[in-house]
Amino acid sequence: MRKSGENNLTNEKAVKEHMQYEKQMEQQENIKYTDDMEKEEPVKYTDQMEQGKHMNFKEQMEQENTYNGQDLLKPKNDVVFQALFTRGSEYVTKSMIEDIIKIDIHKIDLDKSKDLLNDNARNKNGRLDIRAILNGNIDCDVEMQLVPHEKMIERFLYYWAKMYTANLKEGENYRELKKSISIIVLDAEIPLLKRIPKSYTKWEIREAEYQKEVLTDHFEMHIISLPEAIKEYDKNKDDKVLQWMMFLNDPGSVEVAEIMKKNKAIKEANKKLYEISQDEALRRQALNEEIARMDEEQRMYDATQIGLKQGKAEGKAEMIKQLASMKIEIKQIAKAANMTEEEVKKILNEKNNIL
Repeated sequence: MRKSGENNLTNEKAVKEHMQYEKQMEQQENIKYTDDMEKEEPVKYTDQMEQGKHMNFKEQMEQENTYNGQDLLKPKNDVVFQALFTRGSEYVTKSMIEDIIKIDIHKIDLDKSKDLLNDNARNKNGRLDIRAILNGNIDCDVEMQLVPHEKMIERFLYYWAKMYTANLKEGENYRELKKSISIIVLDAEIPLLKRIPKSYTKWEIREAEYQKEVLTDHFEMHIISLPEAIKEYDKNKDDKVLQWMMFLNDPGSVEVAEIMKKNKAIKEANKKLYEISQDEALRRQALNEEIARMDEEQRMYDATQIGLKQGKAEGKAEMIKQLASMKIEIKQIAKAANMTEEEVKKILNEKNNIL
């Protein structure tokens, strides 16, 4: 027969184990899973619980990417980019430019006209995205370039030159000319920069042999490849330029949410983006801009395809003429060109008519 003390210890142990079991079962009953095991329903809420603490990952991201049911506008869109970084955004714009050009800005004026080519006002080529006066004596423009083209570097130089000369009115002294800085964010990889192992570069006018000697500090151009910056970010997450590029590329991403915890300016930029995303008129303008950009890309693609087809046709015709000059039979030429004999004869007849 067991002693009463032993019986009490056994009973206490059994009760304790039973309570632990019931607690585990209760926790399991309060957690519900979806069929694909991706979503987790919250435990029962009490008045002291904050619902946000039990929100699953997908719900959090959907909430962060919308504002009052509206999708967040894309900062890369020209219309949105200008609304985000112009008047009323001095702190945000100042912070971004400071991080890129690496100078302290104690004063910024965003009211400067962005029109450079008044005779071409209907074309975006005559209007800058952002134009600012820094510290009262430095002209600066920021451009978001979404559609790359063969002569874009020349276009950037032209923009810089127009901005530089716009400071000098007829009859004024050359002393009125100001240092002018262009910042270009290009949403494409830049062939010129493929030999340089970084996503953003600074360009000046230097002597070829004595490269420490700068001809003038009036010219300065910063070119940033957005796709390359995104690739670089994982290797250097504390780089503020790369943080800005991450925001411009996808402000609702998990990475940007982390960036905002330590970058006050980007957090402020995101807040303003939420605000302007409510503007229905701005949303329509942004949509029209996006449609125009897509149309331009389609026109460029179509023109390229037409050029390729013409090039192939001209190349094939030249091959046929060369084979014919070598006294190759029409039947063999047609087989080599993957054409009918009648098509080959037509090309050769066109040649004879030209001659």
